[in-house]
Amino acid sequence: MINMTIQSTKRVAIALSLCIVLAATMTVQARNIHVLGECDLRDAIRAANYNSEIDGCAAGLDPDIVVLHHDVDIVHKKSSINIDGMEVSASFNEIESNVTLEGNGRIVKLGDRRAFVVDGGHLTLRNVRLRYASNRSGDIALINEGGLTLINASIENCSGGMEVEKGTIQLQGNSAICHHSHEIVYNWFDYTPPPPPTCAMLEHVTVRAAQGMESGIECRDIDAAGVGNQTVYDTGYIDAVDLFGNVGPGAEICFPQYGAIMFLDAAFSPRALSTLESYRSNGMTCANLNRAGTVVLVNGQPTRQEPAPVSEPAPAPASAPEPAPAVSEPSVDGCPIRTTGHINFRAEPSLDAERLGVVFRGTTVGAIRRVWGWYQINFQGRTGWIGGRYVDNIGNCQ
Repeated sequence: MINMTIQSTKRVAIALSLCIVLAATMTVQARNIHVLGECDLRDAIRAANYNSEIDGCAAGLDPDIVVLHHDVDIVHKKSSINIDGMEVSASFNEIESNVTLEGNGRIVKLGDRRAFVVDGGHLTLRNVRLRYASNRSGDIALINEGGLTLINASIENCSGGMEVEKGTIQLQGNSAICHHSHEIVYNWFDYTPPPPPTCAMLEHVTVRAAQGMESGIECRDIDAAGVGNQTVYDTGYIDAVDLFGNVGPGAEICFPQYGAIMFLDAAFSPRALSTLESYRSNGMTCANLNRAGTVVLVNGQPTRQEPAPVSEPAPAPASAPEPAPAVSEPSVDGCPIRTTGHINFRAEPSLDAERLGVVFRGTTVGAIRRVWGWYQINFQGRTGWIGGRYVDNIGNCQ
């Protein structure tokens, strides 16, 4: 994503103004104008640009959000309207102020002219598809001065470019202009986007890859809002990094703060949340992973203090000795305990035992019995074990 700021002034002009500002970044109130019933898109744009109620469309406020509720056909032609007692000529595609066109996935069907002309404003198309009736090879837009933003939006059935005098552009999400690459679009604006942040550029987090940092693993800082998961917020967000690209087995991430590590798996939509095995290493909280996703450090405790050694497994001995039996402690008989971190719930009192799930920090359960270093509990209808290191004995179990 390219971040930029555009200053624009609203003009009392002959041309119709259509401008768009991201609702997520607005610092002033915006007016929603709904293309529905007697309010068509042409009149909604007029209402937005002239801050006047026009033919069933609410008066604009600047900035405005024009909301589509159905597909729209647009015919480019001049027409006159009366604004404050003055007759002005306006066409659909002339843009001079700030409005957001929220498409809700709808299609705007265009004629054979330029889709729009931006002259001193900022046009943003969000979740909308502008589609020509027949393939257009000429310029699809003119940017005299101002900005253009596409957010999950596209301009289709065309092969032309844009004429740009002075302007800026922002492409976000799955956006496309006449199937041109983003690099070509940036060239129209004489703009070179900054390179995407890589793992080596992170200042506060250390990322390692088993095949080396040149293997294609990529990193991006994520703030709390970018995580977008209520469970993470409730647990206590500390920091997060999105890992993508070639995230192969053996990747490791380490945070300088103390805590537990959760993972939002990019293979699912929405991303599936789980807890990673974490450990303390050289004063950092670390975890290993083998696929793309968002790694989040949250309040809690790591699973263990040091990482398990990473090496080739040694050949099994001809006759391995039997493990020493677990030493039982006195019965705790339902004594309440509370978890102080996210703890793996295992079938047996062993780090090598099958993991049945995760007991989250702050969960209170009744202990069935205690074996050195472990508590047996019944959790979500299953009986298993959690490590005693991450448990507060709130019932004074003996």
